[in-house]
Amino acid sequence: MRTMLRRSSALAVVLVMAATLLASDPFTEAAGAHGYRGRPRASRSGLRSSRVRRARPAAAVPAGDVWARLRHCEAGGRYDRNSGNGFYGAYQFLPSTWRLLGFRGMPHKAAPEVQDAAARKLQARRGWGQWPVCSRRIGAR
Repeated sequence: MRTMLRRSSALAVVLVMAATLLASDPFTEAAGAHGYRGRPRASRSGLRSSRVRRARPAAAVPAGDVWARLRHCEAGGRYDRNSGNGFYGAYQFLPSTWRLLGFRGMPHKAAPEVQDAAARKLQARRGWGQWPVCSRRIGAR
């Protein structure tokens, strides 16, 4: 009887987990990433704040195009993105990486087709790890 009870409890847990995973959207930001915390943060006094940040709705990106999802995650889909932190273009290239791939000029000033080709070339050489956070978010690993 105990074995049957344990098995049914384990089955119930597995079913709840499966339902949760199926109901979640794998392309939304993970809890704790970029602003949304899921629960209020503790203040210095130890009391929880009642202020919870709301996640911004994601712009529609085609589910089948991994490159479009990567561009959207890295630079909001903007090919002309200069983020001000040393990374440029839709795929947030470092200028040194851009030059090592054989391209001239700055990534954010290159045509979209050139940036796409550079990203594919970089991924073929070094894998998805060049975009660690976004590749994980879009499930490209």
